[in-house]
Amino acid sequence: MAARGVSIIVLKPRAVLLVKRGKMPYLGHWSFPGGAIEAGENEEDAARRELREETGLAAGAMTALGEFPVAPEPGAFIIQVFSGIYTGGEPVAADDAAAAEFAPFDDILNRDRTPGLAGWVARALVLRLNI
Repeated sequence: MAARGVSIIVLKPRAVLLVKRGKMPYLGHWSFPGGAIEAGENEEDAARRELREETGLAAGAMTALGEFPVAPEPGAFIIQVFSGIYTGGEPVAADDAAAAEFAPFDDILNRDRTPGLAGWVARALVLRLNI
């Protein structure tokens, strides 16, 4: 059985919350807050915990956007991606995040980023047209 993890996309007008990964894989690349699901946690609780641990932020209502495999061999690690409503505050990098910030949408493609990041932002935007 594949290990499971989560990540969370938090949008605000014209920006998305990103963290700079402080460890492998993708050390130094920009990504969404996230990580492994701990024993006894459901996916949404894990996403909320990871957001809080890596950035100090909380999110309002959350929507599951889909999942994708991450690993050298398919199916070795599955990530469930959520989109969460921004409720205020400024991110502060903590835990395994080397940096955390709201990145303007027009800057995303100029950064070293984890695979698929821009596509997941687009998917989240489609669901959050009211931001």
